[in-house]
Amino acid sequence: MTAELPSNTDQVKSETEDKRAHPRSKRDQIVAAAIKVFLENGYKATSMNRVADQAGVIKATIYSHFKDKEQLFIAIIEELTIKKIDLNYEDLEPLMVLPPEMFIDQVSNKFSVLMDDPDYLRLFRVMVGESERFPELASIYVKTVILRGMDLATAYFDRHPELNIADSAATAHICAGSFVSLMTWQQVLGGKKIRTLEVERVTKMLKALICNGAQYRGENN
Repeated sequence: MTAELPSNTDQVKSETEDKRAHPRSKRDQIVAAAIKVFLENGYKATSMNRVADQAGVIKATIYSHFKDKEQLFIAIIEELTIKKIDLNYEDLEPLMVLPPEMFIDQVSNKFSVLMDDPDYLRLFRVMVGESERFPELASIYVKTVILRGMDLATAYFDRHPELNIADSAATAHICAGSFVSLMTWQQVLGGKKIRTLEVERVTKMLKALICNGAQYRGENN
């Protein structure tokens, strides 16, 4: 007697039951597969079919978690950035109430994690290299990472009038830009092999600019 092969419907049913039992693990499985395919092959070659093959699921399973490729890439970028630095955007109050020097230390520590993470550096290289051909990819990164981080820092500076900051958004840019620039020329471009600039030195000067400069700005307003 020949054994009956499971139908595609049976597979979908099995995966649906598995998703109910382990909803997060299946999603994580897909994201992990998508990260591998993306970092190895780039944006264009990261099709839903290739991700499904890598994850060991059918394409319908991916669409049960992500409505389109953009949603999947948001998850990829969040996994390689926000989750790496353990930043909970649903509860930012613990960050908002920190003294300014401690807030800058937290920003510095989170950037340091990314600067030393090989997968994030690979993501950054792919983002820069493919942003002209695929502006939608750059747009996802800007919305998911840059603007959220800028909004966080801007809100912090707005909430601390004792710093006497006239333009919170521009100050947030200076903070973020200092670390992004450092990562770019030290890590991505290999500048640390020629001349080293430690993140601690940049952090120290940002504290001097923002915290120690508060009194000077207040006296000259």
